[in-house]
Amino acid sequence: MTTNLKIALIVITLIYLFLILKKIKDKKLQLSFSTFWIISGILLIVAIITPNLIEWLTHVLGFEIPANMLFCITIFTAFYLIFNLMVKLSKEAVKNTILIKQIIN
Repeated sequence: MTTNLKIALIVITLIYLFLILKKIKDKKLQLSFSTFWIISGILLIVAIITPNLIEWLTHVLGFEIPANMLFCITIFTAFYLIFNLMVKLSKEAVKNTILIKQIIN
């Protein structure tokens, strides 16, 4: 990876982190929801700075090529996020049901 590409990726990731922090400050995003996005931004910066980290993790975890590992991690992360959102949605549905029952009575 060229130095110019590394610098561009780091700048883009810092802008990404800045926008997340701005949304938290403007109270448009709760801190609990944004934790994942902040951690992912920090991990992106670490991966950009240490070029052999992905290859080393691929070898340690037993994947054949880095693309397979990144694809697998992405799928499991998406499943985790979907599951987490479904849990929160279920809690809100229960709260709505209780609120409707209180209003009707």
